[in-house]
Formats: sequence, structure tokens, C-alpha cells
Amino acid sequence: MSSVAPSPEPPGNTGPAAKVIAWNSFVVDTRTSKVYSVANGGHGDYSGNEVDVLDLERDDPSWFQVLAPSLNVRDAEYYADGRPTSRHTYYGVTLNEFDDRIMLFGGSRWQIGNFPRNIDSYNIGANSYNPQGTHPDAASNFIGVQATALNPLTGDVYLNQDFLLGRWNRSTNTFVTLSPSGADRPQGYNTVAAFDTSRGRILFLGGTAADHHIYTLSSNAWSAISISGANASTVSGAMQAAMLYVSAMDRYLVRLDNAGGTIYQIDAATFAVTTFPTTNGGSIPSTQNGPFNKFLYVPRLRGAVYVPSYSGTAWFLRLH
Repeated sequence: MSSVAPSPEPPGNTGPAAKVIAWNSFVVDTRTSKVYSVANGGHGDYSGNEVDVLDLERDDPSWFQVLAPSLNVRDAEYYADGRPTSRHTYYGVTLNEFDDRIMLFGGSRWQIGNFPRNIDSYNIGANSYNPQGTHPDAASNFIGVQATALNPLTGDVYLNQDFLLGRWNRSTNTFVTLSPSGADRPQGYNTVAAFDTSRGRILFLGGTAADHHIYTLSSNAWSAISISGANASTVSGAMQAAMLYVSAMDRYLVRLDNAGGTIYQIDAATFAVTTFPTTNGGSIPSTQNGPFNKFLYVPRLRGAVYVPSYSGTAWFLRLH
């Protein structure tokens, strides 16, 4: 990504490298196999809200800056030009293919680092941010480093924070706080989450409280589950990890911040953890401040892309 550093460079103590290393996530457009970095940076690290794209279906996959950063930044939720601020996105960036948008939920904004409730979006086809007020704010409880899961069948997005569960309803553009049954529920702080499209449920795993729960949509219920296998504690205790669900394999795949090619797989039916066999990943560097959603499934290419560093190469793992 360093090949598309903006000029002039927006302010920030870390600079544009923060788009990768400062608690940020990317998102894949599953229709085109393009990887998007949207408004990544945040807090004191970087104020740039540019949009960068890695096109994986080119013969020579390369990064491109498709939207330049705002020129007049300020310490606010929106800059002087009306565009949303840069932020640590954590897990709060998802694809809304129904409306051709990339959604942004919360984060730690430039410059003061506050956790805003704003829900923002980037229009892919128009190559522009949607205006302030396009979407409602999330409820006041849903700020911070919350677990975030997209239902790709509807475009709805689920947020888990401080044992509460909320949902942004895509079709009505509304935010609601849910009241699931079940007393044992995840905390949601630094927790990975992924939607099982085969069973209509979300797995919440790891984080500060070592969450190990599923939320079932049809019954609106929490359930605690047992993670088994030799690597169970490694996965269930992971912080700032990345997790995705691959329906063709009926597996969750988990990537930690370690160097090398190790990937863990979780059987979506039994929650047994094993190591997913990989080759040629020995040169993958460790990831500063966690992979978050920088390890992403690319269904058209039947694999996963991983971007562990700003100045190094991206990696691709063929899965099936």
C-alpha cells in the first residue's frame, strides 16, 4: 500500500502506514474481488480519509488510490468538506452490496480519539462518501472496539458491546437494540465475529472476556458453546484476531498476529479447532496491532487475502 501514499500527506504521528498498522480493517467487495481501505487511520496516528483499492482480479494486482483524502481536516466527526473523519476502524467496516456501499460503524476518530456513534458509508459506484445524516446513529451503548458481524443474506449488521446486541437494519436504515434470551452472553470487546450462512447464526469468539458464544437469529437467543481441540485455548483467548466463515468448507478460519502461515480452522457444527494446512507462508511477517479484518475471504477466487504490513506485499491463500 505504500506505493499509493498520498501527496500532500495529511497530518498524523504515524502517517499513512496507520491505515494498516493502527487497529484497522479492510473489506472485500465479493462481487469484484476488490479489497477496500476506507477512512483508515484514526486517533493521533493519521487523519487521511482516502479510499485505496487492491484489485485481485488483475493479472498484476496493485493498490490504487481511488478517492483522495480531504485537504482540510479537523478534530470532529466530519471534516470541513463534509466527509467523515479518519478512524481506527477496528472490526466496524462491512460490505453493503445491496446498496453498493461500504459501511463504517464507530471507531476511534482523528484527532481526540473519541468513539463516535455515527454510522457512515462510502458509495462504491459514485466513488464518494454519503452525506452526514444518511444513516442513523447507533444507540449510545454501542461505541468502542465492538464485535461486528455482517449478515450477507440481508446486509444487516450486528454489533455486540458490553454484553448487549444491536442491529443496523439495512432495508429500513434503522438501528435497534435487541433483547435476546440467554443469560450467558459475550462481552464483545476485541471479539471476532462471523456469520454462519448455513445455520443462520453468528459465532462470537475471543476478546477480553474470551467470548465463546453463538447468536441464533431465528430464536433470538444467546448460547455459550465449548471450543475443543489442542488449539482451543489459543483461539478462544485471541485478542484483535481475524475470523471468517467459508460456506464451501463449512469452517471458520482464524488468523492471529503471529508471523508465518498458521491458520486455525473451526468446524462450524462441532466447534472443534484444528490447524488448516498451508504452504509457502513462512515469510509472512507478524501484524502490528492485530490483523482485525485484514484477513478476508474472496469467494470468486476461492481463497483469502491477507495484508499484514504497509510497505510489504499482500498474501493470498487458496482455500478450496
